[in-house]
Amino acid sequence: MKVYVVRHGDKAEGDYFNVYLKHQDEPLSKSGEAKAKMLCTYFKDISITQIYTSEYLRTKQTAKYVAELMRITPIEDRRLNEIDNGVIESLSDEEIKKRYPKFWTDFFSYSKDVRFPDGETGEEVKTRQKELFDNILKYGQDVLLFSHEGYMRLLACHILGIPVYKRNQFKFDFCGIMELYYDVENKLWKIVRLNQIVENSSTPLM
Repeated sequence: MKVYVVRHGDKAEGDYFNVYLKHQDEPLSKSGEAKAKMLCTYFKDISITQIYTSEYLRTKQTAKYVAELMRITPIEDRRLNEIDNGVIESLSDEEIKKRYPKFWTDFFSYSKDVRFPDGETGEEVKTRQKELFDNILKYGQDVLLFSHEGYMRLLACHILGIPVYKRNQFKFDFCGIMELYYDVENKLWKIVRLNQIVENSSTPLM
């Protein structure tokens, strides 16, 4: 059984505040849309049973072309949402340091898990990741997930047994692909690819 996790494409600049999510919810830029279309060249010969996205617009837009190619209707799942960074999203670095000095110091010490002001901790994201992956295991199907860089960094820590505060050691590019498979004999997830990039092509499928 395999799971593919894809970071969304490049975001458009601007104010796109989503009242439901209580965060900015930027759509894809033209570059992001082009990269999303190129994902079809990678997944065209891969068998996928279901596609899941986070609740954010950019992941749904990134999934669109592959979903159309596979004739699968994506399912939104909040367990794929980016780590909730609370109230600091709209603040500059200087504002964060002034209003939340302890958070700033602790977070950039890379030595402990911390809670974003009015947001989540890394361990809380791991909890919802475990719940999601336990459900995937239950059905035993190959699936494609569209999520966010922070989420994928934490997932890499989760799979490898690394503390969540070490997530800065991982980098995922826009539309970068992470591939996992479940080792039934040893009962654990293994990473096959960490940040696969689809090269530009003059003949995209979509």
